[in-house]
Amino acid sequence: MTKPRLDAMTRRQLMKRLAALGLTAASANSLLNAWGTQAYAQDKTYKVSFANVTEAGELFVQLGDGIEAAAAKAGVELRRYDNKFDSETTLRNAQLMVQEQPDLILEYNGVQGIGPALQRVFETAGIPFIAINVAVPGGHWFNLVNKDLGADTARIVVKMAQDKGWSAADTTVIIVQASEAGDEVNDCVRYFYITAAELMSLPAAKPEDINPLTTTISANGIQVDGKAQLEASYAAVKNVLQTLPQDRKILLYSVNDDSTIGAWRAVQEAGRAENAMVAGLGGSAAALKELRSNKSWVAEGTIFMGEWGQYLIAMAVAILKGKTPPELTKSPQAVLTAQNVDTYYDLDAKVIQLPPLDDSNSYLAETGVLQMFGNVQGLK
Repeated sequence: MTKPRLDAMTRRQLMKRLAALGLTAASANSLLNAWGTQAYAQDKTYKVSFANVTEAGELFVQLGDGIEAAAAKAGVELRRYDNKFDSETTLRNAQLMVQEQPDLILEYNGVQGIGPALQRVFETAGIPFIAINVAVPGGHWFNLVNKDLGADTARIVVKMAQDKGWSAADTTVIIVQASEAGDEVNDCVRYFYITAAELMSLPAAKPEDINPLTTTISANGIQVDGKAQLEASYAAVKNVLQTLPQDRKILLYSVNDDSTIGAWRAVQEAGRAENAMVAGLGGSAAALKELRSNKSWVAEGTIFMGEWGQYLIAMAVAILKGKTPPELTKSPQAVLTAQNVDTYYDLDAKVIQLPPLDDSNSYLAETGVLQMFGNVQGLK
């Protein structure tokens, strides 16, 4: 006979009973985590379909491979699709996925404007779905907090720039957006400039001043559209560098590592690497290598994207067991420097440790899925 599911209410009741028997909270929690993993393992095999935003960039391939690996470890049957950063392909994949009749869909859509159309497809089929990164109406949402990453990264980069004597008199901030991805994704670059401007006494900007159509933010701020892709970012930054005097110092930041790598290549080819500081976002293997070896790559906002799979599979299982997630389930994230990168990643870019769960994602522990991986700080 299959054991009953370890839902939140049952867990609280069992914790009280174990405490009454003299177990410490830590011992009781460890026991119930192990029990919950057993209970999960005896449940039905869930079918999940996953549409990746693209399979062309290293960061997104890491995401897809991580989801596949997590699904296999948790005993979840997974089908994988490639949205190719294209609206027509994304909608076609949505139709293909609902025809498979999975228990749940993981949707990573890179074109915010087609969200309502995706909602109609999934809701008509009666299939629950999780929107990854870019919110889709009617879906559960899993995402990093871009605003925090952008602001936290700016604080680190600006401090390093000021330590070298850079100031508003000689510094230009270049941010590389992905115009079609929407406000949430672009909050990272938006708040990077806003925070850097405040700290360096650059011309201030309000969030609404930095929108998809903005090019010139101020005398010290430029925005280009790199479409979250390496080659498009390379071309956009290459073009804008031709308008900047050669002696200008540059702070460079983009929406993801693929974009940042392309933008950085343009800076190098222009012979401006010595007068530039760059920060990545994503924690890809290529970016972590730059952080360790490139003195101009001074920070890396990591979202542990290759490990999102264990969180997303846990989230899928929680939903299919009747859990209603909060409005946003946050992904793990941190801003790394050369000084702390070894705390989280080994030299092969494999994750050593993930940050602790927070109020938005602690419910994932109830499924027992995360415990299978043993890499979340504070979770046994």
